[in-house]
Amino acid sequence: MGRPIKEKYFGNKNRPYTNYARGGNTGVGGEGVATITVSNSGTLYSQGTTLSIGAPNVAGGIQATISYSINSAGNITVAVVNSGTGYTSAPTLTVTTASQVTQYVTNSGVSATNTLSVASVVGIQIGMRIYGGGNGGLVTAVDPVLNRVTSSLPNDTSWTNANNLKFYDQGSGFAKTVALYANTTTQDAIAITSYLTTGSSAVTGGDIIKQESSRRYLVRNSQGIGQVRIGAGTGTNHILSPGQAHIIATDGGGATYYVTKLTAHKATLINRTSTSTALITDLVAGWTLDVATGTNQVSLAKNA
Repeated sequence: MGRPIKEKYFGNKNRPYTNYARGGNTGVGGEGVATITVSNSGTLYSQGTTLSIGAPNVAGGIQATISYSINSAGNITVAVVNSGTGYTSAPTLTVTTASQVTQYVTNSGVSATNTLSVASVVGIQIGMRIYGGGNGGLVTAVDPVLNRVTSSLPNDTSWTNANNLKFYDQGSGFAKTVALYANTTTQDAIAITSYLTTGSSAVTGGDIIKQESSRRYLVRNSQGIGQVRIGAGTGTNHILSPGQAHIIATDGGGATYYVTKLTAHKATLINRTSTSTALITDLVAGWTLDVATGTNQVSLAKNA
């Protein structure tokens, strides 16, 4: 099949997962989450506030995991637990405050001036602001057995006539920056769009696991792992069928091609666009993952 491609150009050798977190090589391109830097911890977030981090961009990647805590002042701290893999851009860290709860007051000031009895404490979280007939401060304790809520402020006469209380999360101000590990020491992986025989459609963003010949590869995408043959697809629209895959190449003039055969130094091509292909002779060219320069060189699409 000609000289095989070096494994560093495949996703399963791109930035091993063991360098940055717990566990073994996951066999996927992209990066893991390096740091989450909090520039503003916010204020008055309740204990019902949740934080979530986005999924990886590359199919087959592992989603990062985080830990976080909220103190009595409602300030948030967050840390990376598992860096994950497969991120080509920093994921979004989403902060979701607890939903507002309205509850009927069954008795005001049960056993202490700061204690309220309500019909149900479901959804009421420590740190929520209390309002209804007057400002009741913040929730400092919740008793799910007796349906009692303790406030940071004493009750006053206005609470006696309050039929309903509102409990709401007034947290605000949290700000952060999510950063990936810098991909500076390893080669970007070759990108592939593949249609597994066990799948239902073509999937972009997968990774090559193994080169089995100059045309046949073992790949992984979001549908699983399977063998595919690279080429131009079927018909004038170059539609992929089960067991087929696309690798896209671009020459220095911007013309694009489907790769039908790939060895360590040469790519055999089929025209993909109507852009001039004068830079390529006999549809065979050297390839790079950098920008193609001069004649008879193409750049392959890559997973960063």
